[in-house]
Amino acid sequence: MKIVGIQPSPRGKHSNTLKLLNAALDGASEAGAEVESIDVAKLKIKYCTACDSCHETGVCTIKDDYEVVLKKFLTADGIVLSSLN
Repeated sequence: MKIVGIQPSPRGKHSNTLKLLNAALDGASEAGAEVESIDVAKLKIKYCTACDSCHETGVCTIKDDYEVVLKKFLTADGIVLSSLN
């Protein structure tokens, strides 16, 4: 089983959001899951321009880190989303 966690906080290792995500992923790991944490604050992800290309072709025309994150989400058995206030 593969669990992917995503955290958006720009505070990095000092983030309470990251601490909570790590606690959840540690529990999943102890239960035997393969876990991965994604820090989206460190990625280059641009805004959607609503060009509809993805609906027509199945591929986003914006070249950024989104495709990497999407592939990890699609191959995961579970996703843990952490959030800021």
